[in-house]
Amino acid sequence: MNKLFTFQTHLLGDKRSEVQVIKGSRLWVEQYIPLEEFGQLFGGYIMWREPEAQTSDMLDEGLGVWGNRKASKFRRILKERGAAFKIVEGEGPIQKLAIRSNY
Repeated sequence: MNKLFTFQTHLLGDKRSEVQVIKGSRLWVEQYIPLEEFGQLFGGYIMWREPEAQTSDMLDEGLGVWGNRKASKFRRILKERGAAFKIVEGEGPIQKLAIRSNY
């Protein structure tokens, strides 16, 4: 079963408050939510590089969103589109932030 990792973090050095982030394997996520839809649905996205040590939890780049409402909507849309997944607390495999895109 595919995993979605959820965790709290300071995005791009913002030390004021932590935000909720949720991410999954980009190849898997895009089967249900194409990257082109992220702007309209979530107002942006976060992408991580492939983990240095690949695991079955994350074979490729990571793709996700930030914020409580966006994370909830992300999970809901995946479910509505037929995705089966397990929510895992924590960042998952170590990945470097590649892109944070706001529309």
